Amino acid sequence: MSSVLQRTVLLLSLLVVVANQLVTARTGKFLHITDIHLDSSYVEGSDPEQLCHRGTGNAGPLGAVRTKCDSSPALVKKTFDFIANKYSDVDFVIYTGDSARHDRDDDLPRSMENVINEQKEVVGHFNKIFGPKVYPVIGNNDVEPHNSCDENDEQFKTIASIWQPLALNTSNHHYTRGGYFYEDVVPGKIRTVHTNTLLFYKDNKKAKADCKSPDGIGSMHLAWLKDVLEESRQQGYSVYILAHIPPTSKKGKAYYTDDCLDGYLSLLGTYKETVVGHFAGHYNNDILSAIVEDDGKYKQLSALKKKKTIKRKTVKSSNFITPLFNTPSVIPTFNPSIRVFTYETEGTKQYPVGTILDWHQYYLNMDDNGRDYELEYQASKLFNVNHFDGKGVEKAFTLMLDNQSVHKEYLDHVTVNTDDNDQDDD
Repeated sequence: MSSVLQRTVLLLSLLVVVANQLVTARTGKFLHITDIHLDSSYVEGSDPEQLCHRGTGNAGPLGAVRTKCDSSPALVKKTFDFIANKYSDVDFVIYTGDSARHDRDDDLPRSMENVINEQKEVVGHFNKIFGPKVYPVIGNNDVEPHNSCDENDEQFKTIASIWQPLALNTSNHHYTRGGYFYEDVVPGKIRTVHTNTLLFYKDNKKAKADCKSPDGIGSMHLAWLKDVLEESRQQGYSVYILAHIPPTSKKGKAYYTDDCLDGYLSLLGTYKETVVGHFAGHYNNDILSAIVEDDGKYKQLSALKKKKTIKRKTVKSSNFITPLFNTPSVIPTFNPSIRVFTYETEGTKQYPVGTILDWHQYYLNMDDNGRDYELEYQASKLFNVNHFDGKGVEKAFTLMLDNQSVHKEYLDHVTVNTDDNDQDDD
């Protein structure tokens, strides 16, 4: 090889290295985990028909997949061990709630003490790995009775004390009144808005989720959310909205009251330049959706269809605005899972800071004795998308319409590579 050619090859190699460093410097990563549902009363070898609390059956040490059983302590430990070994270096963590077990067992009803202790244990796992880099929301099973909270609820103070190792902004009157707050995760760039979706929820057992009267608990939450989004827009922040309960169910049924749903979706659409991502749990499923504008109205459009019943006309006529990401759960309703997002740390004219670039979905194959978490899929490769803004999600929808194999693979991932299951998302 001539000296000129050698220098050329060396120069090209250096340019590739520099280019890779520049790309890496412009991207970051964060972890999304949801619906852990730790059950401190779980009994290995018990009967899943008795919620893995007693009897004799096939409840394994890590849990009983595709049952109503919650997460065993061993599963929770294994999950955090994997995170500590592979992703302790993420920039931050978003946790969309539900640490405590469900109250499904009439013979072993859960107590307030159970709810508090199980939340404390989960926070302890987070704190051991990340310290004050974890950003949570209140789940519908983090309160007692479940689904139940009211304005100025004393439980908000209890939860704030449990979250104390995470050093969150929960001392302000907005959190004390409604259980919601915001954090400047990346000062001057990215803000997380921590909603309390129980205030919009139809099934709230303590208080009506009123978004019609100005002094309703839902109306006050929406007014606060609008103020935060307006302030964020003026200050140049990109916003991640964190929610436990998404606006609609996996089957398109509204979780929120009609007025709350309309108001919430309207804010997501109105502040489309500011809200670069909406992250929720509760489903237990892996579901990609978006806020779309159609005939002047905002609605949530989900890619979850067992058959190609999302019509091409609907996709083409809709203006895709805000991406909604629903990460599947740790609780083994399906295979346990966690997700790691890659995002823009600097931003461009086309893609603002915080724009989601990709995600890696990890799962624990419970049918393979749960050896360890492994990569289930990488979103950019599945959908052939490198920026998951509204237009990126539209591209993913269009690909699934055009390519039956991609759509089928997506449907497999919806239930985290388990057989389909119609269990409720709660």
